[in-house]
Amino acid sequence: MSSGYGERRPLPESDAVIDLDQPLRPSRKSPVQIRFEILEFLFYNSGMHSRTSLWRRATQLSYDDFQKYLEYLKSKGLVEELDEGIRLATAGKEVYLKLRETLPSIL
Repeated sequence: MSSGYGERRPLPESDAVIDLDQPLRPSRKSPVQIRFEILEFLFYNSGMHSRTSLWRRATQLSYDDFQKYLEYLKSKGLVEELDEGIRLATAGKEVYLKLRETLPSIL
């Protein structure tokens, strides 16, 4: 009978297949991707949105994280928050269109 120390056991074979032709995707979205998705939602869903509505429909973030991204977009003048709600600013539309052309080539 052996103690188990120092023994070499073969590793179990795996049925997992990795397609090396497919790029690996990160498990978390980058801040740029999250900002882009918020801008994209506002671009295609024009009009005013409440914070809660925008958060639930445009992201899968916690509400606290969403507010940080929203504040960033507001500070850059890409999103406007008025008494009636949140909407995409003119500068936000321009940035969204540029990002839409550029991001696929770098992600």
